[in-house]
Amino acid sequence: MAGILTTKERRASRRESQAAREREVETLTAAGAAKLDSDSDVDKSSTGSAVSRSDVPSTSASALSSPSPANLLKSDLGLGFSARRLSRTAQIIAEERGNGTSTGTSTQSHPLSQDITIPSLPAGFATSATIKEVDSVPPTPAAGESIEPSTFEVIEEDPRATGKIASWRGATILATACFAQLIDNLWMTSINIAVPRIAEEFELLEGSQSWLVSAYTLTFGGFLLLAGVLSDRFGRRYVFSLGMLWMTVFSIACSVSRTGVQCIIFRALQGLGAAASVPSAIGVLSNFFVGKERHRALSMFGAAGSVGFTTGLILGGILSGTLGWRYIFYLNAPIICVLAISGWFSFPKEREDRMGRKPSLDFPGAALGTSGIVLMTFALSQSEVSGWNKPLIIVTLILSVFVLLGFTYAERKVPNPIMPTYLWKLPSFAGIWCSGFFLYCWWASVVYYLTLISQEVLFLTPLTTGLYMLPMGATGFLTSVSMGRAVEKFELKHLLVAGFFISVVGTLPAAFVKAGGSFWGLVFPTTLFTAAGVSITYNVASIALISAVPPAAKSLAGGLINTAFQIGSGFGLAITSLVNENVLKKTLNPEDPSSIMKGYQAALFTSCGLVGGSLICQCLRYGLDNGLRLG
Repeated sequence: MAGILTTKERRASRRESQAAREREVETLTAAGAAKLDSDSDVDKSSTGSAVSRSDVPSTSASALSSPSPANLLKSDLGLGFSARRLSRTAQIIAEERGNGTSTGTSTQSHPLSQDITIPSLPAGFATSATIKEVDSVPPTPAAGESIEPSTFEVIEEDPRATGKIASWRGATILATACFAQLIDNLWMTSINIAVPRIAEEFELLEGSQSWLVSAYTLTFGGFLLLAGVLSDRFGRRYVFSLGMLWMTVFSIACSVSRTGVQCIIFRALQGLGAAASVPSAIGVLSNFFVGKERHRALSMFGAAGSVGFTTGLILGGILSGTLGWRYIFYLNAPIICVLAISGWFSFPKEREDRMGRKPSLDFPGAALGTSGIVLMTFALSQSEVSGWNKPLIIVTLILSVFVLLGFTYAERKVPNPIMPTYLWKLPSFAGIWCSGFFLYCWWASVVYYLTLISQEVLFLTPLTTGLYMLPMGATGFLTSVSMGRAVEKFELKHLLVAGFFISVVGTLPAAFVKAGGSFWGLVFPTTLFTAAGVSITYNVASIALISAVPPAAKSLAGGLINTAFQIGSGFGLAITSLVNENVLKKTLNPEDPSSIMKGYQAALFTSCGLVGGSLICQCLRYGLDNGLRLG
């Protein structure tokens, strides 16, 4: 893997490559023209015609599957111009014309030379484009698949036209997005601490208490993919602001709820607003900032999640023990409302498509994808409470798998898929997604069992546990902030492996805690090392995945990686809970803290296996050398 180049070096390299390609195309054009002139069967008038891209019709799916000059050229447009592929394309075009054959498509001028003509492009490419714009076009879809044209023009990644973090608007956009991320994470941990107080007031049964947390995570994780698609197609500013307003309304509703059922329903509706805010914020940061500024903005976005996690633990413990759990919602509602207003006025406005195309949505695909993710999230989250032997859990999990398989099949057949399958063919995209999945299998389990060890083995109160974990959030924040510069200096493969190694090694001390022991001897080092490990891996995986996709799919990529995090969290907790229960059943005294610790120890070892084995193998399998390089 080559070192990371500076912006000037990349521009100089692109200019040299472009000049070399132009010279080769001119040579090929001259040779092709000479051959065309020598053949009397060639239609002379066709070589001088040029059709505007906006007037070119779409190419059929069957045409995409054949190895025609059109396919070769469209592959060039998707993956960046290649001199070798251009040579082959020009050669085939010249040979076909020399033999008097026709591709059956109209012709248009090549952006590198006005002297040769090329077949028409599909609707997704039907815009006038410079070389820089062409480089950002998504790769060509496979046979039977087409790409939904971007509904909005994307401001190209030109430093003269993009925002800076140091500017007033850039700082406002970054602060708005980061506070939204902070609030989303705060809702998860603050309510975790307050669950006993809420359950006591509403007299909830033990089986119903988990829904105070699960209802939020269910809708949050289930609607991330759909929210990402809506953001890219209908406008990130609209989706973000509406999501924040929606969350404000149902935060107030939670604060005034009179029954446990009302509170659970309002928590589920609150999760919809959170799902809308994350992908849209990622899309704004990824398109407003560019290069080093983007890396730093995304690392700050990740750091805000660490702050929200720790703040939620402390805020939930303090408020539920003093003013009451309702003040968690009272205090956050006005902050969320301010974020909605800030996003509306500071986030850039998307300009409508110059061809006048209206945004469209694959409603069957949206229904299948969202239903499948919600069903899987439900099965995984409830398996922690009910166990895997319940028919409802088994049926729901199997049903979710079949629904997601149907979703995958349907997305290959529709003209405007909500999740274009070409994304999974991008270098390292699938590997990075799997990295995020297994990372949160481990992370959710570690946080859960560190909390249980602190309270049930070391006998700390919830508030004390939250205060003791404050350095954990600080470590995550500082590590995340440093990743913005680290990804510019080190190869991403090395950073990922370092993050995985720290995660695995850092988890081990807490597995050897003794009942009634000290928090500071073994648990405290684990909180620091695991926070550093997850911050490194989270930020590197997020930056790499978002940088790998075209500008028009940034929010979708943000939704996909966060979906991996949410599903991974549920899967990891389900597996480790199963291990914990089986170990606990074999102990002589399940109520004894030492026996309880044996189950927790087995769960922590299992989580280490998930991140240390499957995660690294997945990353290496999908070829980090093939795409994980910025610059």
